[in-house]
Amino acid sequence: MGNGTARIGWIDEFKGFVLLLVCLFHVEQAFPQAHMNMIHLSAMRMSAFFFISGMLFSTRRFSDFKSYFIHKTRVLLVPYILLSLLFLALDPVLYNFALFPKAPRMTIMNIHPHIASVWDYIYWNLAKIFVAGKSSIGSGPLWFVFTLYSVSLIFYGVQGFANAISQISSKHRRNKSGKAKADDETASKIIIAITAIASLAGGWLLYRHHIRLPFGIERDLTVLFFFASGYISKGIIQKRLCNKGKNRIPWSLVVATSATSFILYAATEIPDPNFSIMNNDLGKSLPLFLASSAFGIIGLLTAFIAVDRIPDILPLRIVKGILRNISRNALVILAVHWYILLVMRLLFRASINKPGTAYLSIAIVTTGVIVAIPLFRCKLYKLLGKEKISVSESLSIEK
Repeated sequence: MGNGTARIGWIDEFKGFVLLLVCLFHVEQAFPQAHMNMIHLSAMRMSAFFFISGMLFSTRRFSDFKSYFIHKTRVLLVPYILLSLLFLALDPVLYNFALFPKAPRMTIMNIHPHIASVWDYIYWNLAKIFVAGKSSIGSGPLWFVFTLYSVSLIFYGVQGFANAISQISSKHRRNKSGKAKADDETASKIIIAITAIASLAGGWLLYRHHIRLPFGIERDLTVLFFFASGYISKGIIQKRLCNKGKNRIPWSLVVATSATSFILYAATEIPDPNFSIMNNDLGKSLPLFLASSAFGIIGLLTAFIAVDRIPDILPLRIVKGILRNISRNALVILAVHWYILLVMRLLFRASINKPGTAYLSIAIVTTGVIVAIPLFRCKLYKLLGKEKISVSESLSIEK
């Protein structure tokens, strides 16, 4: 899982679904009259995405850190920078500063900047991109891409350190007893788990003391916990849930686990308008934050694995195809849907944000994204760090 070049269907569907929830949350943020209660899913969205990203972590194709660093820089950091700058250049506020009061507020490392001109606006947007790691106002959700880049590199070091320590310990035991007393992989995962817990504790302490660091280090510490949890869980998920065989958990039990997890999520999740992984605002209770995140992740994970086991009838195949397409075009969708919402918020918010009418924003965003996907995948593909593909490939919902 995550070691080969072939994409795993249910994981793409999982990622696509979470991205869809993110987009709908942003719609509701921009136009509150589009009531969807997305705030109730805040505890599971980003934690689930980083968990599944950890499951996909692999160094098999990379012989050393340098090659891994170059690859991640090409596919994550460079697109983050280029897309952030592109949508900053397209920001309507740059061309009509009178729109600034309607734009989302900026907070950069606990600084609420005073912006009195377009040049101030540009300066602080650049600070958001290059210092805070939160992208420009015009492409806000790309903070996730920068965080995934940072955490992937950090975890490479954590995993390498854990492997080295476990191998040294194993060699020492062999020298003393003639055989290893513990499996190297198990020992490595224990070290990773301890590091992840310490990292979460650090992220929580920084949150409680309202400390914001350059490049979003405080959120990296929090996110590393979920990323590492996904990596540690990969083996058992693959063996007990995904692989065929007598050891695989029965489908009925997978469904029951999913339903129970969602019920427990509903019981432990407490809506908080200030909750934000991006800002490392984690709520008032660490146990409740962890419990709701865990139940949400388990519920989503088992739900998509359960669906993956049933035959693909046509409606289900279409839904799966759409979610996979969302996953494959995540960079475009994250940036473009937000930019469309920003333009509507700046220019048409009063007329759109009305009961009933507000839901039209979903159709507008969907249409804009569908147009943008082939534009970026066929013409502006270098901004994404991807190869050029055809229009039909970019919009395909086939496997």
